[in-house]
Amino acid sequence: MLVDAGAFFGVRNAAALQPLIAVQPGDFVERTQILAQKGRRRLYSPVTGRVVLIDGTDILLQEESSSVELEAGLNGQVIETRPERGVVIETMGALLQGVWGNGKRAISTLRFAPDTGLEMMQTDELDFDYRGAIIITKQPLTHNSLQTMAEQSFAGVIAPSLENNLIREAQRAPGAILLTEGIGSMRMSLPVVQFLEGVEGRQATLDASWAEGGSARAELIVNVPLANERPMPPLLNLSLQLGMIVRVARADGASVFGKVISVPRNPVMLENGLKLPCAQVETVTGERIFAPLSNIEVPGR
Repeated sequence: MLVDAGAFFGVRNAAALQPLIAVQPGDFVERTQILAQKGRRRLYSPVTGRVVLIDGTDILLQEESSSVELEAGLNGQVIETRPERGVVIETMGALLQGVWGNGKRAISTLRFAPDTGLEMMQTDELDFDYRGAIIITKQPLTHNSLQTMAEQSFAGVIAPSLENNLIREAQRAPGAILLTEGIGSMRMSLPVVQFLEGVEGRQATLDASWAEGGSARAELIVNVPLANERPMPPLLNLSLQLGMIVRVARADGASVFGKVISVPRNPVMLENGLKLPCAQVETVTGERIFAPLSNIEVPGR
């Protein structure tokens, strides 16, 4: 930042200004510290920083950069530093990707809500285990459950779905929200319930980032204690097999679990007119659908 001391004092001659200057190059100055003084007239530093240069009647200041705290978001080990970018953290744990999130983040312990639902969790009856926790509910979110979330100060909520008219309210919620199934009134699928039951009580990071089109997906990362024996790496190139349980993402943003019953060798003509490589999946409701391979995920791999 350039401070024109000459203009401030009405002095054009650098030699005449020199006796007025109270700092030297290299000096650290606080905001409102005196840079120069003439009688009762004082020139104060507009920023906190360091004096870089005094050139003629100008004083050049380098403003001190403000500190920014950046959370790692998970427990792990720094395995790489990237200058001017950040670090790479390696962790071991379980990952659940959601269909929608409200763009917020929470780090806390996972707790299942009572079978009566979030709406029945009153302040005077609330167990301390729930305060500040990430609450899992098997039922769709409602206006009342969103109000309960705010009143009880839950760090976050994992739910299967919510109606379209509640999206704005969910985005304004004080905690993070992740939907496992999508927009509507769907209940939580059995594989997701079983996964969450297996990690209840553990600390987790709920990153509810979401972008339309899938460029960012809401995620739940559950850390496990680091051990000497590392788990097997994920099978990224695993091919679909008959009988495999998969998760199918639909065009409306929802998802459904099912079992692979066939994998045709040739592309399949879909209702939208596209001819794509597909697998035939029998959903939990008994419906048989052809799903593009790009829309199919294999849980646990």
